[in-house]
Amino acid sequence: MIRSRHALTLIELLVAMGIAVLLAAVVFAIYAGVLRTLDSQSRWRAHAYPVAAALNALKLDLSSAVIPWGTTNSPFVLAPSLDGTDGIKLHFFTAMPVSAEPRNVAQVYPAEGRTRDPAQCGASIRAYAIREIYYTLSASNAVGTNGASPRATSGLIRAWAAFRIDAAGGADDSAGADDSAGIASNRDIWENICAVRLEVFDGKSWTNTWGGGTNALLPQAARVMLTVGDKSVSRRTAAEVLIPAGHRIAPPKSRKLKTN
Repeated sequence: MIRSRHALTLIELLVAMGIAVLLAAVVFAIYAGVLRTLDSQSRWRAHAYPVAAALNALKLDLSSAVIPWGTTNSPFVLAPSLDGTDGIKLHFFTAMPVSAEPRNVAQVYPAEGRTRDPAQCGASIRAYAIREIYYTLSASNAVGTNGASPRATSGLIRAWAAFRIDAAGGADDSAGADDSAGIASNRDIWENICAVRLEVFDGKSWTNTWGGGTNALLPQAARVMLTVGDKSVSRRTAAEVLIPAGHRIAPPKSRKLKTN
């Protein structure tokens, strides 16, 4: 009897240890699954948020594109990157909504802090300022929006400056369409965007270049494609934007009155 009791106790101990190991494995599997879910959500936010913000800014800028009075250069310039990377060089003018500050200050010379994020503009906007916009794709050593020291990163850069009229009554666009160095303080950068492609519609076909020569018109629509991620994992987001200022509304034909 004593031996059987000892054997039964050993079996119970082994069963208890097996149950404990099984419970520990289940708990560890649940914990690892939660960690993987949180990590995937974090990586998804890091990729999805910048591309969503960049796409919203591009859509708002393009849909509000205008041709300012007095400008001498082409009002809309689009060209692929000269170095052959998946980027663009985009320059145009847009009517940017600003906060309801005094028009002689905020509308003409919008200072930093008085403007709103393009993606956060609501129905309470009462004033608009014409701004000169530059979009480029940075490969590395980009400067963040908070003015921090340069760091190795890549992303889509949006630089802007207030459109001003010089003393002679003309547009102050002497810097040219390819010079955005003077507006480096007013810039936004959306990281993790590794490629951007922009096509515009001229009424007949889509093209990835615009503004060559004496082209003083705006395209009718734009197609934006942003790629976020890296070489291993990447996602593409696309959208089409209507540019109202690029459409010409023909005047109604005059009707001849019939006389008896």
